[in-house]
Amino acid sequence: MRKLLLISCSLLALTPASAQTVDANGAKELSATLSKYFGKTALEKKVLSVKPEGDSYKITFSTAKLLEILPKQDLFKGDFGEYSFLTKPLADGSWDVSSKTTVNGSVEINAPTGKESFKWSIDNMDLRGVFDPKIGTFSKATSTYDGFKMSSSSSTQEMEATAGKAKAEMAASAGASGGVDFTQVQTAENFKETISFKSDPAVEETVTDGEAKPAVPTTPEEFMKVGISAANLGVDAKGSGVRNVEILDLWAFFVAHSDDFAKTPEEKTKLSDAEQAELKTKLLAALPLWEKLAGSYRFSDMSVDTPIGPFVTKNISQEVNFDGISKSGAYNYAVRTNGLQYPPLPIPDWTIPFLPTDVELSFGAAGLDLDTVVRGGIKEMDLNKEKPISDAFAEEMGTAFMLNPPKVTISKSLVRTVDAELTVEGEVTFATLKPQSRTTWEMAGFDKLVDRLNKASEEEPEIKNYIVFVKLAKDFGNELPDGRIQWIVDQKSDGSIQVNGNAVKGPDAAGKPLFDSSIFGIAPDDDTTATDDGAAASDDDALDTEDAPLDSEQQEVAPDAAQ
Repeated sequence: MRKLLLISCSLLALTPASAQTVDANGAKELSATLSKYFGKTALEKKVLSVKPEGDSYKITFSTAKLLEILPKQDLFKGDFGEYSFLTKPLADGSWDVSSKTTVNGSVEINAPTGKESFKWSIDNMDLRGVFDPKIGTFSKATSTYDGFKMSSSSSTQEMEATAGKAKAEMAASAGASGGVDFTQVQTAENFKETISFKSDPAVEETVTDGEAKPAVPTTPEEFMKVGISAANLGVDAKGSGVRNVEILDLWAFFVAHSDDFAKTPEEKTKLSDAEQAELKTKLLAALPLWEKLAGSYRFSDMSVDTPIGPFVTKNISQEVNFDGISKSGAYNYAVRTNGLQYPPLPIPDWTIPFLPTDVELSFGAAGLDLDTVVRGGIKEMDLNKEKPISDAFAEEMGTAFMLNPPKVTISKSLVRTVDAELTVEGEVTFATLKPQSRTTWEMAGFDKLVDRLNKASEEEPEIKNYIVFVKLAKDFGNELPDGRIQWIVDQKSDGSIQVNGNAVKGPDAAGKPLFDSSIFGIAPDDDTTATDDGAAASDDDALDTEDAPLDSEQQEVAPDAAQ
C-alpha cells in the first residue's frame, strides 16, 4: 500500500474539467499538474512521464532516471525499479486507478565497514482503487501480491526474508470535523526470515625475513543463525481528521521554492514577505496534521529459532496511538506477547514456572502541549534569517515545558505466569521537576506463588530467606473480593512513599539531592565533608578564619581530642 502515496501525490489536484478528455493535450495538462508536486525537472528528465493509453492515462515513475539526475557520488548505486499505473477519469470527478506489475530492486552501499547490498522483489502486484481529489486520497482501494522476497548482505550479517500471498484494503472519507478519516488492513501469509551473524573480519599480518607484509583481512566466520517464522503478518492503521489535502498543498509550496531552499544561505534568494505569509498560512492550515492516528504490527504463531532452541509465541504485536498537534495531546505505545513457550534453558527446574507466559506493556505521555510550541514557532519563524527561530523563543518554550511538563502514563500492563498474574497502571507527574506518582498493583495467584516457593525451598534452602519478604508484601496489601491482592503506591514529590495509605518511607532529608550517588558506591567530592545533619560543608568553610580557634586554643583542646 506504500505505492498509494505516490499515486495520491500524482492525482491530488486533478479536477473534473481536466479529467474529461484523454488525449495528448490532456496528458500535457496532467503533466503540468504533476509538476506542482514533483517539480518540472522530473517531467523534463522523464523521471515522471504521462501518456494516453486507450481510455486512460499511463503514469510512469522511473527510479533509474531519478538516479541519473542526482549529483554524482560513490556512496551507493542501484536500481529501485519502475512503477506505473493507469488512471481513468470518471464522471463524478474521481479517478479509477489500476496497476499490475512485478517489482524488482537492488542497491549497493559503500559503508565504512565494507560493502553492503540489498535486493527485493514483489511478484504480481495488483492494485485497484478509486481516487477522490476532494479528500486527496483513495475513497477505496485493494491490492494483492503473490509473494515478497528481500535479502541483504554486509561484512557482519546476512539476511533473507520471504512472505507468501498478501492482500490489503483501504477506505477513506471526509471527516466530520475536517480532514480525512481512513482505515487500512494488510495481511501476509507464511512470513520467514533468517539472519546469520558473522564475526568481524580478522586481520592477519605476516613477517618474512624481518619485513612485515601488508595486513590482509580474513573471511568472516558465521557464529550464530536466527530464524524467524510466522503463519501470518498483519498491519492495521486508522486515522481521523488527517489533513491530506493541506499537507500536500504545503508540499507543493516547498517544491515551487525548492531551488531557494537548496541553496546555501549566501546564495539563496530571500522569500518575500508575501511568500513567507503564504507559507505560514499553509502551515497553520495543515494543523493539527491529524486528530487521531493509530496503527499496529502483529505476528501470529511466531517462532524464533536460536542455537539453544525455539522460542514460540501465539501472538506478538506493537501498537501506537498518537494525537495530532494539540493543547493536551496523548501519545501511547504498547507491546504485547501471548502464549510464550521456551526451549530447554540452563536454569534450575524450579524457576521454570516463574517464566512469563504473557507480557503486555503499555505506556505513554499525556498533557503534552505541542500546539503552543508549533503555532508560536510558525509566528516567530523568519526563513530569511540565519536562525529562523530565535534563541529567545526556544528558551521561552523550554522554560514553559519545564514548568508544565507532560505526565507519564502507564495503561494496564501485566506479566502472567502459569500460577499468577501481576498488573500495574498509574501515572507519574513532575511538579517542580520532582516525580510524583500513583500506581496500582494487583496480583492474582499470590498464595500459589508462595506455595511454589515453599516447595522450591526444599531443594534450595536459601529461598526461605526471601519468602519472609514475599509474605510481608502480602501484609501491606488489601485483598479484593475476587481474591486479588492490591497495592496502591503513592510516591510524593518530597520522596515519601505510602502503600495503601501506610507510610513505608518518610520524606527525603532537606537539601538532599534528587540523585544520591552514594547508593552506587560513588564517594563524595574531595572538597566536601558530610555534616551530622546530612548537609555538605566545603573544606574552605571548615577553615574559615573567623570561626577557627587560635593557636593557643588549638593546643588546649588537643589533649581532649586525643583522649
